[in-house]
Amino acid sequence: MTSSSKTGQQQPDQTPPEQQQPPASEDALIAAIKAASNAPSTDPAHVPVDPSSTTTSASSALRTLFTHPFGVSWRATLVKAPRLVPLEVLRYTCPEGPFPFKWSLKSPRGKHEIPLVIWVPRPEDLLIKGDDVVGISEAVVSKLPVVIDFHGGGFVLGSCLEQAPSCAQFCREFSAVVISVDYRMGPIDKFPTAIWDGEDVLKAVLDAESHAGRALREAVKTRMEEGWQKWAKVQDKKEKKDEKAKRPNPPSRSSTISTLPTVQASDILDPSRIAISGFSSGGNLALNLGLDIKQPDLRDPWPSMFPPEHQFRIPLLLFYPSLDARQLPSQRNRPANMPPSSPFWTAVDDILLPSYLPRQQTEHPRASPGLANAGRSLHPKAKVLLVLPEFDNLAEQAETWVKHVYDAGRGSDLEVVKFAGMKHGWTQFPVSWLSEAERTARAAAFRRAIDFVREAWTKDF
Repeated sequence: MTSSSKTGQQQPDQTPPEQQQPPASEDALIAAIKAASNAPSTDPAHVPVDPSSTTTSASSALRTLFTHPFGVSWRATLVKAPRLVPLEVLRYTCPEGPFPFKWSLKSPRGKHEIPLVIWVPRPEDLLIKGDDVVGISEAVVSKLPVVIDFHGGGFVLGSCLEQAPSCAQFCREFSAVVISVDYRMGPIDKFPTAIWDGEDVLKAVLDAESHAGRALREAVKTRMEEGWQKWAKVQDKKEKKDEKAKRPNPPSRSSTISTLPTVQASDILDPSRIAISGFSSGGNLALNLGLDIKQPDLRDPWPSMFPPEHQFRIPLLLFYPSLDARQLPSQRNRPANMPPSSPFWTAVDDILLPSYLPRQQTEHPRASPGLANAGRSLHPKAKVLLVLPEFDNLAEQAETWVKHVYDAGRGSDLEVVKFAGMKHGWTQFPVSWLSEAERTARAAAFRRAIDFVREAWTKDF
């Protein structure tokens, strides 16, 4: 892998934000990029230590956004526009269901709330059916597995909605609670707020006795009860229609259950079956949750939310992850025959990425988890599936990390699946945008991910 370029001595543009204009040409874009990337170097191991200092209200978020140079602010507004799409659009873009709900987890670090999009199993997916019985057992609705998911977008854009097809499929396949985390991003928030949000969600899943853990479980239980009651009403109508039509041997009316069995909210999630999935920059976060970084790799130890004594396999699904932040997008090597990227969007990425992760912090092993020592830092129970498309300027750093994992003696805990002819992000594009070959590869990628998780949860590796 090529080494990261060193910062120069040129100082960033000091023009007041209100006087700055969007660059009028590609040359102006490149000039702005160079100014943004030439910040003075400081200790790369330094990160904010007071979580309350990063808490962002709606009003302060707007103020923060527009304290950036206008060249950053207008691009941030442009790329974040898709996040305004309402949740209801999923009924059309992801008709297979289930349909998720939105809920916010109060962070234990301060006043910040973490928006979540949560999928829960549908009643029809949990039914125990017989010749004359339609029911559900307490064992089915207790100890549900959990998938925690992170969208991509370079820590400056992206949305949980783009994760709907994969999250819904995980929910159906595993009868799992799937939680997509709407983590904080630049330019409003700074590194490492996205990691903190992911850690807070994982801690809530692991710790049923914490305030956040209890609240999450109550929200999931309430949603499942609501779904079951709606389903029961539909079943009652069907039974009445069957009786009216005098269908032979209709199901017994008394067999339909209108409420969930008695299950304590504290028992509804299974901390022994947790999977973490992440796409692109979300893969960075997914790997972060499986790392326990101590001295000498980090001056101030940064432990994993998974305790060292965690005895259960932790499947990490990393789809074309960002593992090394030292290079801006324009500085990365491109695979042979990879179609050229838009100069405009490459420049936008180069300008926006430092708004979340300052260039002087890119060597921090939490900012670039591919730099963490896999032998010492990767949780001993972690099992990693790495999905790599051929045409991706992140491919080189992924290959470097694979070699590092093998050199550290953890190769048996890593599976790499490569897809020829595919491009970065193809699994999350709308299916209607994909060619037949891309659809086939997408289905194969998710099928392997599903089987990989099942193996991790049920087999001895």
